[in-house]
Amino acid sequence: MLGFLIFALAFVILLTTVVRLTRLRVRGELDYSRALGLTALFVGVVLAVWWFLTRGQMGERIVQPLILPSPAEVLQAFAPLHLEQGLVRSAVTSWLRVTTGFALAAIVAVPLGVYMATFSSVAAFFRPLALTGAYVPIVVFIPLSLTWFGTGETQKIGFLFIGCFVALLPLVIKDIADVPSAFLDVAVTKGASQWQLVRHVLFPVAQANIWDHLRGVYGVGWGWIIMAEVYVRPEYGLGALIGVSERRSQTASIFAVIIVIVLIALACDQLWRLGGELLFPYRKSNK
Repeated sequence: MLGFLIFALAFVILLTTVVRLTRLRVRGELDYSRALGLTALFVGVVLAVWWFLTRGQMGERIVQPLILPSPAEVLQAFAPLHLEQGLVRSAVTSWLRVTTGFALAAIVAVPLGVYMATFSSVAAFFRPLALTGAYVPIVVFIPLSLTWFGTGETQKIGFLFIGCFVALLPLVIKDIADVPSAFLDVAVTKGASQWQLVRHVLFPVAQANIWDHLRGVYGVGWGWIIMAEVYVRPEYGLGALIGVSERRSQTASIFAVIIVIVLIALACDQLWRLGGELLFPYRKSNK
């Protein structure tokens, strides 16, 4: 515990010192090439430290392979994961589970959130659903989903649906509630009906923010499905591969699967970003 505290304080002090010495501007603009260079620098530093801690033969290393395998050992783990354990099929399976559960949750949570933020009677009736996401840990829904849906694919998708729904609903409610009343006042003076206020004012103004929250919840959904797959251990799935590798003490394979998860997450996030730029070109997206 003391070691973690010392590390945290040292990190904050070092970061603050760098910020002060480099005289960074508050919310200053950063061109794409420089931002990409800084990201690449971080990755390079991590790889260099990783190599330094794991260089040499077993017994000569600063950190032993069971705790932290070398970069070369992680790369070597991809071949058996692909040839013997179905790495690609597991990645596709996890992606389908996340996407299906998330899509079902979005279909329900977005319109419900719009109506709850718009009509007080709807909000009062469904208020417990919004409170669930704030106070109930998502992990408790894993055993519940097993009880409700069994151990098949329905359980994975059902768990993702519940997790994404309870996370997304309060975000949509907030996005709609944050629409300035001035927009509604102008529309009312033009003779807009109650439904037109929802369809042509509230949702269009808030939809770009809702898109950002859809993007964020989809990313969090990847963490939830991996957790569920580790817990349930289906035949295929990236979480299942992590569970098998953990039982076999194959730390390099665990790191390899983590790399695959990160690459998929980056690809999906970039697709969300591009989609946001195409749908909402009036917003300059640096996310």
